[in-house]
Amino acid sequence: MSESYQQLLKQWAALSPDECSTTERDYRFKVKVLLCVEKRSFETPWRSITSENLVLIQLNFVLLTVLHHCFARQSSISFTFSDQGTNATICNGLKSQIYPHPAIAALDAYIQLLNF
Repeated sequence: MSESYQQLLKQWAALSPDECSTTERDYRFKVKVLLCVEKRSFETPWRSITSENLVLIQLNFVLLTVLHHCFARQSSISFTFSDQGTNATICNGLKSQIYPHPAIAALDAYIQLLNF
């Protein structure tokens, strides 16, 4: 799963440099900070996501980021859950592979949208 996640992060950064920036070690994703969700104060709307250690907090952040970008593009996103994992579908046609976490499925489908 970690290798798939890393590849998807690289594709996202390559396809949408206005949403992501890269360093030698991590990826940064630009998202709007929702003060009703995050009670901390931040100077910039950037968050660091490292691909080296895959943790649930990062996956949840990636999921929220993808959802935010989909809503900003007025693109619908839905999820199908099964024993094998989760599929995400964007715009009723761009469907992800099955992944063990909804965030990775959402990122896969979002990358297809960026390619489209």
